[in-house]
Amino acid sequence: MIPTNIADLTSEWLTTALDTTGAVRSVASVPVGVGVGLVGQLHRLTLTWDGDGPTTVIAKLAAEGEESRFVATVLNMYGREHGFYTELSPRTKLPHPHCYFSAHDPVTQDSVLLLEDVSSRGTMRDQIEGVRAADCAGIVDALADFHADWWDSDELARYEWLKALADDPYPGAVQFAFGAGWPNVQEQFPDECTSEVVALGDAHVARIPALFAKLSEPPVVFSHADYRLDNLFIQTDGRPVVVDWQLIDRSVGPRDLAYLVTQSVDIDDPSEYDAILDRYVERLRARGIDVDPAWAREQYRYGTLMGFTYPVVAGGSLTVADPRHLELCRAMLRRCTTALRALDAFDLDL
Repeated sequence: MIPTNIADLTSEWLTTALDTTGAVRSVASVPVGVGVGLVGQLHRLTLTWDGDGPTTVIAKLAAEGEESRFVATVLNMYGREHGFYTELSPRTKLPHPHCYFSAHDPVTQDSVLLLEDVSSRGTMRDQIEGVRAADCAGIVDALADFHADWWDSDELARYEWLKALADDPYPGAVQFAFGAGWPNVQEQFPDECTSEVVALGDAHVARIPALFAKLSEPPVVFSHADYRLDNLFIQTDGRPVVVDWQLIDRSVGPRDLAYLVTQSVDIDDPSEYDAILDRYVERLRARGIDVDPAWAREQYRYGTLMGFTYPVVAGGSLTVADPRHLELCRAMLRRCTTALRALDAFDLDL
């Protein structure tokens, strides 16, 4: 049986799941990640052992709330993360947590992960506070290296569950969520919703399928698709340990970069948008990827347009029981609309 709530993670169950030479004698849990856009239950478990085993473990279970559970089911978020840790993790050089145990039921969507607690490997920066462009070089380099490992790779087609961004049901599901969330976002964040932003939002839902198709044109990579500060533990060298692999897909690499920029980076000078892209392209070229800078900039701009989708879906549709959620969505919306103006991406052809 797959546990459905934290009370199911008993000493006996954990002993079997962790499969070490020891036995869990006691377990204490505290929730973590409240207010960071989670679609599930996340707890840090502190374990005492008869014998050897990890003293802390991160437990990730399917959401209890019906609305969040529905979103995760439609988008196969639990199945994608289970697939990552059981099939793609060994092939992924981008630092990420070790997985002790993973189980997923595709019928009920019950899901559980027992993951390494990576809080000792790096520091999580507050996404609301953001990061300056000058301070994100290691984050950009790590993303470029990750993409270079999978650039236009035929191997990606082996994983049938790893869909392209444009594959069903993603465009339709996001259209529905955006349409439901847009009126709420306008009400919650009136100062951010200028006439220009309102016009974009009113037209955006109809453009989502074409936008997703644009960002799925080859060459594609294995995309993390949620590469933002709340999912990054920054190491002393400035490079991240990356968590939360629920939204992975196949799409163009600059889409991941635009997501980082529109959701997490505070820009002091508009030229910094191009400077970040230039660093990403140069890193790819250093890895032997013959990327066309003009193509990369075009996809970066379309990725910026897609970035507008996230604060609307998160701010209007998903339920997170913490006031931080609204402030996070406000910050994401502000950064995204600022990037859209700087990159002249409000009226891209689709």
